[in-house]
Amino acid sequence: MVSEEHLAILLQGVKVWNNWRIKNLQIELDLSGADFSGADLSGADLSGANLSGADLSGAILSKANLIGVNFSGTNLSKTNLNRAILIGAILIGANLIGVNLSGANLSGANLIGVNLSGANLSGANLIGVNLSGANLSWVNLSGANFSGANLSGANLIGAKLIGAKLIGTKLSEADLIGTNLSDADLREANLIGVNLSGANLSGTGLSGANLSGANLSRIQALNTNFTSAKLTGACIEDWHTNSATNLTDVICDYIYLIQEQQERRPSSGNFAPGEFTKLYQKSLDTVDLIFRNGIDWDAFAYSFKKIEVESLGSQLDVQSIEKKGDGVILVRISVSPDANKEKIHADFMQGYEFAHKVLEEQYQSRLEDKDKEINRLFYLVNQLQEKSGKVSIYNQQNSQVAGKIVDAETVQSH
Repeated sequence: MVSEEHLAILLQGVKVWNNWRIKNLQIELDLSGADFSGADLSGADLSGANLSGADLSGAILSKANLIGVNFSGTNLSKTNLNRAILIGAILIGANLIGVNLSGANLSGANLIGVNLSGANLSGANLIGVNLSGANLSWVNLSGANFSGANLSGANLIGAKLIGAKLIGTKLSEADLIGTNLSDADLREANLIGVNLSGANLSGTGLSGANLSGANLSRIQALNTNFTSAKLTGACIEDWHTNSATNLTDVICDYIYLIQEQQERRPSSGNFAPGEFTKLYQKSLDTVDLIFRNGIDWDAFAYSFKKIEVESLGSQLDVQSIEKKGDGVILVRISVSPDANKEKIHADFMQGYEFAHKVLEEQYQSRLEDKDKEINRLFYLVNQLQEKSGKVSIYNQQNSQVAGKIVDAETVQSH
């Protein structure tokens, strides 16, 4: 811990040093290895200083001028750098666990491979920053500006990037599992091969982004803009989109419906231009019909035609049929823009249940009639066999034995 006396001497030295800088003298303040743990250096001007290997853990450097400072190997754990200016600073090998960098200006800084777990970088300026291979898991990055930054191979698992700007950011091979990127701006971002499984991308701008080979399984992509994005080779297993998800002009040769490159679509060849959008863009005017015990297609056809007639011939089209597991089937029907979707849904399901019940009763009735007819025929056969001196063995539970005729004498000998 630095003493008040030493701190006073330091600040006086900084003041003198700043006066020298004003006179354009080239000088470097060497504070490498110094112990400033817990010190209050808020607002200090330490630009260009060498603080490599120093201990600044728990220190207060809010609003400090730290332009071009060398923090290589420096201990900055839990240091308060709120709104500090760190333009071009070197932070390779620094301990940044739990550091407060909210609102700080780190543009052009070098943070290759640093550990920022538990840190707060909300609202920070990280334009052009090199954070390749850095650990940013569970870090608050909401509202931060990463435009043009390099986050290749970074660990962003569980990070909060709500409303962050990542325009043109390099994120190839980064791990973004469960990351909250809602309302973030990722236009033209490089997301090749990125793992976004379970991430929240609702309201996110991804126009022109490269998501080739990305894992998009189980993502939330409600109101997300994928205009002109590249999705070739991406996995879209159980992704959640809605009618406001924009897939206009998406560039996609093929996708996978299951992780580990399984269930390729199309199974062979490539999508024609615009075909991916036609297949996966959800229409605003649809009615979702959920069937939990399979579908009685005769009852479905009856109710479907009934709704068309009752709605004065308005065109209904089956847009998609999806198996959701456990016997649940989702049928999505497109309707006219002015249609009353709630009424169509209610009327359809009512008509379906009615038709299913009637058809089931008719089926059971036919089965009963069939059994009666079979029994009548076997009775006649038995009568004929008795007259001819033979016995007819009829076992209604075993169709392979039923109706087998054996010689009466053979039966008696056994």
